[in-house]
Amino acid sequence: MTNRYLVMPRGINVGKSNRVPMAELRSKLADLGYSNVVTVLQSGNVIVSSESVNSDEVAEAVRMLLRVEFDVGVPCVGRTADQVRAVVESNPFVEIAADPSRHLVNFLSRKPDPDLAKALMAEDHGREAIVVAGAEAHVWTPEGVKAMTLSYAYLEKRLGVVATARNWKTLEKIAARL
Repeated sequence: MTNRYLVMPRGINVGKSNRVPMAELRSKLADLGYSNVVTVLQSGNVIVSSESVNSDEVAEAVRMLLRVEFDVGVPCVGRTADQVRAVVESNPFVEIAADPSRHLVNFLSRKPDPDLAKALMAEDHGREAIVVAGAEAHVWTPEGVKAMTLSYAYLEKRLGVVATARNWKTLEKIAARL
């Protein structure tokens, strides 16, 4: 059975470092045996079909490909198409997130310790808000990304996971391509 996956490398084609040509990435993924390879935007959101039954396995293959073929060492987080759709359908900020570019979904490498997540959500974050649901952390940052304190780096330290964020607008574009 073929499964559909989203793999999200963190921090490629942002600024001048970690440059990866998307057409070449798609070609190399096809060479590895992935089918229906699509990239969404230039930031490396990769959608593939695979016989694999494990999104972590697919994410690790993309991470290794980036390292070996492009000399880019970045973490990659994977999700199944159904997992991505479930995130979009369960938007905890539907009532407050007026600007989709300021609603970030941090995709975590695994579900964090529930006590750590609960403690983080109970804290006062000023105008920012956070909801940790499963292996995702939704952040509403009304002042914009540049002013935010609940960054992926902060969440990684607090929750002991790897994280990569996508804004809601990007996530909707990705979901439409799955």
